[in-house]
Amino acid sequence: MARAKIETVQISDTDWMVVKKFKNGLVEKRLVKDRIDIWLIGNTGMRNPWRIPEGFKIYVESDQVGRIRTPEDQKAFKRLLAYKGVIGGDPNKDKDASITRKYRLIFGKFGFIYPEVTSKDGFKQEDIGPVDYITPLGMLFYNAPNKAMQQECFLRGLMVPMEQIDSETAFSPLLWTLQVMLKLYDLVNDYRINFIEFGVCVQTSNPLSNISEVCNRIIEIRSNRRNADNTDEFDENLIHEEWTHYCKEEGNFKEYADMNIRYLKTTGVIKEAGTGITLDPQHLQLIEKISHNALSQKTRLERYIELCNGSSLVFKEKE
Repeated sequence: MARAKIETVQISDTDWMVVKKFKNGLVEKRLVKDRIDIWLIGNTGMRNPWRIPEGFKIYVESDQVGRIRTPEDQKAFKRLLAYKGVIGGDPNKDKDASITRKYRLIFGKFGFIYPEVTSKDGFKQEDIGPVDYITPLGMLFYNAPNKAMQQECFLRGLMVPMEQIDSETAFSPLLWTLQVMLKLYDLVNDYRINFIEFGVCVQTSNPLSNISEVCNRIIEIRSNRRNADNTDEFDENLIHEEWTHYCKEEGNFKEYADMNIRYLKTTGVIKEAGTGITLDPQHLQLIEKISHNALSQKTRLERYIELCNGSSLVFKEKE
């Protein structure tokens, strides 16, 4: 199918019209009721978060710190990544060096470099630090002597509520996931969440959702799936049903779940359990303490400062 542009138009308090316009002139329309969104921790161009440490080390040790936004600088950093063996492939592809932008965005996502302040933010760049320069958390990440300390840096960055719900409220997807897993344990004595449950229940909700309803739906899906004759078909039908409430591509449910789970596991407090995730019990005391801070109404400036310095709460136990 040809590539398409998707436009959404709100037609009532609960209804949206999704218009998909293809380059060949074909137009598809569908009605979306009770709209949901999917949050995304990582970046679609950086599926493996464990590529970040090596790329960040190259950035810190280069002469391009703070100079990574112009087309020329982006191409220069791409050449450096290729020279160091971090990226490969056909050099004639990605001529605009979009890989550099992907690295920059993910460095900023975790608070390893200072983000760019815009006029709509209501404060100045000097209030946090020079754009794209290394933050205190970034230096801690750069100097991390082992994987455990790198996990601590990922944890401290993802603990900060940076995902906007509305203009005044933000949340941490990591801490919300921890809340759901702790609540689920109270109900079924199991922290585990499988892939499909995460895809349709966890990443489509946030701390303003009714956590009991989210967990009860997980339990219901688990029971129905256990009794299904064909679990693959069950999963596909479940996602298709959920898609009727989502304005973007149906494939995002699986694609985003895969990336979100990969990034959640970088923190060390969440670990793999089959195709899903569970909590690492050795960090349960820490998890219970930090999970309460999933929601924030602090200003964007306050949250940026916390992000760039790393969460000021507790450190993960040293291993």
